[in-house]
Amino acid sequence: MRFEQPGLVSILGVVVGASACGSVLVAPTDAGQDGSVVACQQLGEAACRSRSDCAVGGCASCVGGAGFMVCYDPVREPGPICPEIACPALCSALDEASCKMRSDCRADACPSCNGNPAPFVRCTTADDPSFGCLTIACPSPCAEASTKEACEARPECHSVFVDNRNCACAALGCCARFSRCADGASAVCKEPSIVCDAVAPYCEGPYVVGYSGSCYEGCVLSSDCAAR
Repeated sequence: MRFEQPGLVSILGVVVGASACGSVLVAPTDAGQDGSVVACQQLGEAACRSRSDCAVGGCASCVGGAGFMVCYDPVREPGPICPEIACPALCSALDEASCKMRSDCRADACPSCNGNPAPFVRCTTADDPSFGCLTIACPSPCAEASTKEACEARPECHSVFVDNRNCACAALGCCARFSRCADGASAVCKEPSIVCDAVAPYCEGPYVVGYSGSCYEGCVLSSDCAAR
């Protein structure tokens, strides 16, 4: 009997050891405090994606993609019910006026010549990289043309004259002299509401009074007048 008892103790030790090792191998990787597997609905997005028996439920957003809503068991539970949302129009689909009314959009424009308003190029998101405008060669201002010939050679300009009525010629308009070169392919010859204190210029013959804004511009050739 003294030789059999140690053998019995050794066998029991192996059984207990094997039982302990088996319990460690089957322990759940996603278990609660009581050792049970955590339900899908209790999981966050990362843990949900790691479980083959769970599915990530998401709803579409206005910025694209789907936002995480819930983790669920696709075999036993329905997915999330997504609410209808009214997304604003994309910045790229807006015109200039609508674009400028949106704080999340930016209206891009490229500079133009002679101080004219920069033409609208596109509407984009406020954080989009700046638009690369092309370099343009602007012509010199019309006012730099110092002779009638130089002014008439510029299609975007028209000549302005002054008649001081101090010459000895008899033909109508023969006293008119070139005064300056003004902006605009055509002159404005339709009288607006005059709000300036200037005296109306004397124009005769082929010359008529031209206007700039709400004041007089000077005498211009009637052939340079814009269609009324």
